[in-house]
Amino acid sequence: MITRTMPLAFVAFGCLIGYALPRPEMLAQAPAARPPQIFTIDGSKYPRAENGKGVIWTAEELRSKYVTPANAPGSDHLQWAPPYRITIQRRQPPQAGATINGELHDDKTQIYIVIGGSGTVQLGGKPDVDNSAGPGEHRGGPLVGTTAHHVKEGDVVSIPPLTWHASYADPGQAMTYLMVHVENRQTIP
Repeated sequence: MITRTMPLAFVAFGCLIGYALPRPEMLAQAPAARPPQIFTIDGSKYPRAENGKGVIWTAEELRSKYVTPANAPGSDHLQWAPPYRITIQRRQPPQAGATINGELHDDKTQIYIVIGGSGTVQLGGKPDVDNSAGPGEHRGGPLVGTTAHHVKEGDVVSIPPLTWHASYADPGQAMTYLMVHVENRQTIP
């Protein structure tokens, strides 16, 4: 009797498991739409990226808003999501006698794409002082032992975690770059 009911029990058990497991049509359903979340820095609000909704910023739009005008914002956030943020940064030349201070990020890669002007990006070295600026963020004084790289429109700079860096524009102009912040969440092995 047990030998006859055992196969039947296995079939019934298999049917229950098959019923409980997700089916392809369930997996293909898109998640319910949710309202866009807002990212706030210094009281300004920026929209979060939305799944299924791509965005294009044309070179002309970026230049007309961030490169050409004398009163262009010094920084602006274009889009964010938990693993990344896209920012525009506009650097001015240092004033006479001003010091250029470095910064370092424990778990963030920054990628600069220069879209206007030219300037210098310092990479490596160490500051005379290392101050915490919040979790994973360090600010220091002038960098010692750094390598200075002259950059211009079209150049790309990659700054991995734990790399001291600083940037400033050439005399008489501003340097504008699109900056992609990639949240590594752990130091690159």
